[in-house]
Amino acid sequence: MKIKNIRKRIVNKAKVIMCFGNAWLIRRANGRHELIGGTESDFTAAKEWTSLFAHEIVFSRPVKKPSQRRLCFDQQPG
Repeated sequence: MKIKNIRKRIVNKAKVIMCFGNAWLIRRANGRHELIGGTESDFTAAKEWTSLFAHEIVFSRPVKKPSQRRLCFDQQPG
């Protein structure tokens, strides 16, 4: 899903606090903070920024589930 489409869904349900590259630090309606999108360097930048300027924020990151590879043992190697 593209960031443009995510933003449309987030705007109604959350407030964007800060952007770090392709990652967005948001505050949900229930008061929880979350970092959406971005790379590991964006995650590191967000952690550093919050430690300096918003130390009361503890944010989570959506859990990436490992993809399961489907192996087919019926086929002979070609």
